[in-house]
Amino acid sequence: MELKISNVRRELFTGINNIFVERGFRQNLKNSEFRREIDNCKHIFDFFFYKEENRIALEPRLRIKVEAIEREYRAITDIPGRPYLCLGNHLFKIVSYFDHAEEIDKGYSQNWLISDEEQIKKLISVIPRYLDETVIPYFNKNSSVKRVDELLNKYPRELSIHNNIYPLRANIAIIAAKLNSNTRYHELINIYEEELKGADATYKNEFFKLKEHLRRFNDSIRP
Repeated sequence: MELKISNVRRELFTGINNIFVERGFRQNLKNSEFRREIDNCKHIFDFFFYKEENRIALEPRLRIKVEAIEREYRAITDIPGRPYLCLGNHLFKIVSYFDHAEEIDKGYSQNWLISDEEQIKKLISVIPRYLDETVIPYFNKNSSVKRVDELLNKYPRELSIHNNIYPLRANIAIIAAKLNSNTRYHELINIYEEELKGADATYKNEFFKLKEHLRRFNDSIRP
């Protein structure tokens, strides 16, 4: 019998719901995510389902949204809801970060593939292990302006494993650098300007609006 995404999603989320709730998350089946809020940060573990031939592919992702950073972004953006993450990536890329100290995003990651009921049951038993060994430690360690600054600005010319959407990453990174009083702030501005020369106009415009917004930012205020 052909598997339907809606049925697989419902069965999977029912099977893993309790372990997430025990760790402070709430389920949002419509958005295929579990979410919690701690210390003005949002922690999101979500799943993207799609058909791949006669199977269902499942892409697991985690995201950290830091309110102090997003507040400054919202002050200049004309696009409702932007940005959608400060830190985060495919689950297995974050696993590589923990296991091999990988900082640079090297591209493709393998997703889970589901073709029968047994594989759904296997995922229900496997996902809690990733939650405890990778997802929650990543959330707990990196939910601050300081950590966003450290992680995104460590290698400013490379695709960061912590935010591989480069134009968005540059905008998030300069806000974090400013809020964290990074002594390399002006150097980072110049680097990101060079790297954004070929970027989408929307992100470039936001970058220059952010640069002006942060120039006027009151340095006496800290998140």
